[in-house]
Amino acid sequence: MLSAIDEHVPIQAAQYDTGHSAAVNGSAAVCYMASVTAQMKEDVMYSTLLAQVESDRMFPNRPMDRRKQWHDNYRDVLQGLGWAVKDFNETELGNASPYGSVDKLVMELDGEDLEGPEFALFCDMIGALRRPVNSDPLRVLDKMAVHDHDAAFQIGVVSNSEGKALFKCGAHQYNSKSDDTPISSALFFTFDPDSEVPYFSINQTMELDAAVYAGMRDTVRERLEDVVQDLFREIEL
Repeated sequence: MLSAIDEHVPIQAAQYDTGHSAAVNGSAAVCYMASVTAQMKEDVMYSTLLAQVESDRMFPNRPMDRRKQWHDNYRDVLQGLGWAVKDFNETELGNASPYGSVDKLVMELDGEDLEGPEFALFCDMIGALRRPVNSDPLRVLDKMAVHDHDAAFQIGVVSNSEGKALFKCGAHQYNSKSDDTPISSALFFTFDPDSEVPYFSINQTMELDAAVYAGMRDTVRERLEDVVQDLFREIEL
């Protein structure tokens, strides 16, 4: 549980939270290993949300044919805030239907980059988002991620790597037009086995230089002050 944040208020700096935690942050669902400090959580949340907002402004509704431009801009904004990309790979599937559902495919694609404890927490967060107690975080995620037949979202795990926030993030996008079924939930959409669903994902590992970001922290907070209350939600694990 995120002990330093409630449903509607941005987190404040503290030394450590007790135990693992997770939150929806716009179109992203992110879980945090227990060693991640509250300041790291705030920095991850605000910096990645700014990258989302700026990229959505340039490429509204994230159309599939502009996905590369959206992700390039997202990465450029993060790098400008002090994030360094340590590892990066892309996956493109002509048809994701054989995987059954989005959550199963996400666990397979993203699980390759996660250590055992990270993957366990990652799966716990996905399972938690199915529970009624987390209907509001899921609502926020879907509001930001789903656009009729298109869905685009980020999901990942943050750990404390020698005092730096290390974010293993999967960015996922797919389109359901072939079976004419609007997407009801970005993460829990069930594929029609008789339809072809194009699917695209990027997995990247990023590390935040807190000294660089510290000089921009207040500016980022100010730029997001009108949206944070609507887009941050704690996930009860």
